[in-house]
Amino acid sequence: MPKAKRYNPTLHKAKYKLKGLMLFVVPFPILLAAIIDLFGNDFFGTIINAAAFAGFMIAASVAKIGFRNEGKYYQRSIALAPKTPYKTIAAFLLALTTSLTAWWSIHYSLWISLLIGIMTFIGFALYYGLDPRKDKAGNITLGVSAEELINALEEAEVRISAIETARRKITDIDVESQIQRIINKAREIMLMIEEEPKYLNRSRKFLKVYLNGAKKVTEGYAANTQNIAEESELENDFRDVLDSIETTFIRQKAELTKNDHFDLDVQIEVLNTQLKYENLK
Repeated sequence: MPKAKRYNPTLHKAKYKLKGLMLFVVPFPILLAAIIDLFGNDFFGTIINAAAFAGFMIAASVAKIGFRNEGKYYQRSIALAPKTPYKTIAAFLLALTTSLTAWWSIHYSLWISLLIGIMTFIGFALYYGLDPRKDKAGNITLGVSAEELINALEEAEVRISAIETARRKITDIDVESQIQRIINKAREIMLMIEEEPKYLNRSRKFLKVYLNGAKKVTEGYAANTQNIAEESELENDFRDVLDSIETTFIRQKAELTKNDHFDLDVQIEVLNTQLKYENLK
């Protein structure tokens, strides 16, 4: 059984959130130059410098997308290489903008401007790197493809994110804490599946039925939290369903590595029936 740590898709944000910030900051003197040209009635200089600033901002924004995709790629043990090479595109845009700025604004010669552009591309590549080009297969086994596994985990993460969004609207501390425990267990299970892809086939019903059930229960409770009396029947129904979900999340993690999962499938069907009965599915 793999040693599971809490799955957290936001881990890469701390590292990549500020990455590339200087790409947005460094071009501001060009914006200042455009403003000075504007007040100096230099129409051509204003257009050139404003266009250059816009080019640098576009390149920085494209790079930011590439950094975010790179973070997701390196975060996972199994990942597809980015289909669109945003970092490489950003490097070309940055190099082109730098060359044109050197040529038209600073009035360097064409060849010197081209050389500056080439050095800009090389500098970007050396400092930030270019886009990952190889898929990461991890421990993929027969019967499960990397794309299939990633899609399943991403779909599950969408459901978990929806649960988190709804949880933030809930003021009942006990219910909110229970939902957070459910979220934690779900991500631990997702990490187990990522580390051992062979678990995917045995977890498909869990990922769909239980995460959908938890999502609907949480969203339903959050939408009605102001109208639910503390001891009302609806309040008790919500808590009963949450108890069922939490119990089965715990069982799923424990049973995942066992050969016999008949009991777990029965438990999933019980919850499915309960959700329908409570009009929560």
